[in-house]
Amino acid sequence: MDDKTEGQLTAQREPWAVLAEQWSRLGHPLRPCLEDMQRLQKTWLDSLPGGLPNRRLDILLLGVTPEIAKFRWADDFHLTALDTSAMMIRAVWPGDAPGWQAVQGDWLKMPFADASFDLVLCDCGLVVVADTNLFAPLGRELQRVLRPEGRVVMRHFSRPTQAESTDAIVQAVAAGTLRNFNELKLRLLMSLHGDQPGEGVGLSDALECFERLFPDREALAAKLGCPLPIISTIDAYRRRDARYTFPTMAEVAAAFDGFSLSVGPAGQYDLAECCPVFSLSPRP
Repeated sequence: MDDKTEGQLTAQREPWAVLAEQWSRLGHPLRPCLEDMQRLQKTWLDSLPGGLPNRRLDILLLGVTPEIAKFRWADDFHLTALDTSAMMIRAVWPGDAPGWQAVQGDWLKMPFADASFDLVLCDCGLVVVADTNLFAPLGRELQRVLRPEGRVVMRHFSRPTQAESTDAIVQAVAAGTLRNFNELKLRLLMSLHGDQPGEGVGLSDALECFERLFPDREALAAKLGCPLPIISTIDAYRRRDARYTFPTMAEVAAAFDGFSLSVGPAGQYDLAECCPVFSLSPRP
């Protein structure tokens, strides 16, 4: 197999490749908004009974979400982003600058010393950890790199305990109560998720279902009030082997049993109930 073919196959299998290709066209809730940043920050601060230490804070970002990198988390902090995908770093990261930098590496084998960080942040990164059995080793690695009073704070895509039917999504579009294509994609993916925690949904399967439900893209774009290029972002799912998983909050709490989990403030936007924020505090 030549290098070009191997690269194409890697891109097909890598879940981050889908995000890298379409990032500039993604919108809320697939990308975080200012309200989400504020929810994450409040969740973090509320989890610290002793308040912030009087020194520079070291923050680790899992992924390269630019909205998180550019947010002012404290008066004095340094942020390091860790992403396994060179493609995501090239496509999404705003570039290294004083106060933040990006590093390529494995979340399960982080290239950092023990007790390096005061805060670990992540926006919906658990979705691409397709094997939920990896949550436990991820939790152990997070505990290793956290300082004694450190915290993990995440926004998460959590599927409802009662799955929504695809018919309900079609009806919501027809009724005009669903007018955001990014929300439509997320609801569709969650509706196709299997019953088991790690079953997930195949991206190519989701695209096939979408094309059956909405064969007329121009009509859909008119109904949603969005341009066709936004609708076409779902074409990144074509011939993708990758799977996304949407663990419920109960499944997340069970998987990260080395931490105490606290849910933060609810969002006020559509589908916010499926986008909770939470903190993980290491158990003694």
